[in-house]
Amino acid sequence: MGENTVSDQVIKSNLYGEIIVEDYQNFHFSQGIVGFSHLQQFALLPYEDTELFVLQSFTDDISLLLIPAALCENNISFHIDEATVEQLGVQDEAELVIFYVLRFIDNSPYINLRAPILVVTTTQKGCQYVVADDSLSLRAPLVIKGDG
Repeated sequence: MGENTVSDQVIKSNLYGEIIVEDYQNFHFSQGIVGFSHLQQFALLPYEDTELFVLQSFTDDISLLLIPAALCENNISFHIDEATVEQLGVQDEAELVIFYVLRFIDNSPYINLRAPILVVTTTQKGCQYVVADDSLSLRAPLVIKGDG
C-alpha cells in the first residue's frame, strides 16, 4: 500500500458499506461544508438507480444526499461571486454542476435552497455556496420538474 500511484480509493461507510471511489469522483472542498469545515475531501457518487447523488466524506462517516438543481421545479437562480468562481476554477458555466441537499422530514422530501452544493467537474473542486437571500428556505418542499 505504500506506493504513491493514483488508484481507486475505498471509503467505509456505515450507511453505504464499502465504497470504491474512482479518481473522477474525488472532489476537494477547500472550505469544507457548512457545519463540517474540517472535511475537505469528498466522493460524489451516483445513488443506486436514481438521479440522486451522495456526497461522502473520505475521512468521517458523513454523507449528504444531493439532487441536481436542474431536476427541481423550484430551482432558483443566483449570482456566484467572483471569489468563488476563482476558487473553483470555473472557466465555462457548463463545467459547473449545482446540487441541492435533500432531506426527508416525516417521509417528505425537502431541499435547502439557501446553501446549494457547487461542483466543477473539470477541476474536481466543490463548495457549499451560501446564497445571500434570507427569503430562501432551508427546508423547501421538493418539487420535481414535470410533477405538476
